[in-house]
Amino acid sequence: MRFVFEVNFESAAMQLNPREELQQILRHWAKNLELYPMEPGAQEDIFDSGMEAVGEWAILDD
Repeated sequence: MRFVFEVNFESAAMQLNPREELQQILRHWAKNLELYPMEPGAQEDIFDSGMEAVGEWAILDD
């Protein structure tokens, strides 16, 4: 099993404040971790503060 967390820095919010946006994304994801099954196939889009999709995370079965 493998966990992948990928964030694209091309959105306007990510380019304006990349550190703050990434901190907010990671805090939000960590806070909601208990909502997701920790099994292969689990995945979700990642959004910046402007609710623009900037990536995704997934648990893969390798």
